[in-house]
Amino acid sequence: MTLRNADFEYRVKAAYRAGFDGIGLRVGDYREARAQGWSDDGMRGLLAEYGLHVAEVELLRSWWTAPSPESAREEDDAFRIADLFGAGRVNAGLPDGTAETDLVREYVRLCARAEIHGLMVPLEFMPYGAITSLAQAHHIVERADRPNGGLLIDTWHCHRTGVTAADLAALPPERIISVQICDARPVPHPDLRHEARHLRLLPGEGVADIVGALRTLGRCTRVAGVSVEVMSDSLDGIPPDTAAALARSAAQGVLDESDWT
Repeated sequence: MTLRNADFEYRVKAAYRAGFDGIGLRVGDYREARAQGWSDDGMRGLLAEYGLHVAEVELLRSWWTAPSPESAREEDDAFRIADLFGAGRVNAGLPDGTAETDLVREYVRLCARAEIHGLMVPLEFMPYGAITSLAQAHHIVERADRPNGGLLIDTWHCHRTGVTAADLAALPPERIISVQICDARPVPHPDLRHEARHLRLLPGEGVADIVGALRTLGRCTRVAGVSVEVMSDSLDGIPPDTAAALARSAAQGVLDESDWT
């Protein structure tokens, strides 16, 4: 989402030039690339040429609903993309509306389906939508108790919901399986959904305790790496190469300060 205005080829090349070793891929990104004429083999070939991998697929958001053609297609496409590119995880969250169903039951179903593909399903909480707190997300993950289930920790969501490094330290480390970093402004926007999608800051530019979070999360052995997710209109307005370089430099700064290994 940091380079959300770049097409697939530009995103791969910008990530490579900035020094990243992987990218995230939205279901919509894949569909757009195919519509532009990219074949699956062509996309895999481009990634191989630049030595990158697809680390995660974003974002399952209809998994809680009663089965419908659209929700089934979203899951089918996400798992197919993960299989094609060897991604280890497909992220899930509920950013829109409320869920009038048993979320534990539906998360169990989703994890069971993902397990067939050898995939983990990090569950993300947000200060809006249907899963609004770390406690709620942890409850779902604990009750589901799936071997490929766990929490996605996003530092912006943590900051805006009051989650501290101490709160993260209180969690069983094996329950955390994915980490995304970005920073937050000192004063929250009245509409947190708008802020999350348009006004995030690069790591180290704001007031979120990213270093403290990373120092705590470093003990979580199921976390394979750290993703940079800075949804920002400011970054959208500059060339993707420049945005990727800024994101890489900013991320490295907080990783170094936290002694992340």
